Amino acid sequence: FIVDHCGLPRLEDFCWIAAQEPNVYGGLSVVMPFIHAKPHYFAEVLAELLWWLGEDRLMFQSDYALWSPKWLIDKFMAFEFPQDVKEQRGVDLTLEGKRKILGLNAAKLYDLTAPGQGAERGFTEALKAPVPA
Repeated sequence: FIVDHCGLPRLEDFCWIAAQEPNVYGGLSVVMPFIHAKPHYFAEVLAELLWWLGEDRLMFQSDYALWSPKWLIDKFMAFEFPQDVKEQRGVDLTLEGKRKILGLNAAKLYDLTAPGQGAERGFTEALKAPVPA
């Protein structure tokens, strides 16, 4: 099951259920835009999700069919947790974790082989791009 919006505004309820059910994934469609509008809140929500579910059960979703989500992907690739969130929650997100969230987790769940180097590697230019300094 992929729970869209990670259950927002009921994040705690979603995390509680997902922690008990290994076949529950979090779709980040409502969560992702907070990276622009409320970046610290985004960091807190993502940290909570990573703590409960880990990077292997989260999936990028844009929730929009009318525009390109490239700006959102670029911001996510450049994202780093604020130090206070890292210390408080004890989580971090690597480049490989970002690649999983942006597409590799979906490829694995749907048993797809990603174009190029296989499902274990990035399959779009966004997934292959280095994290900006």
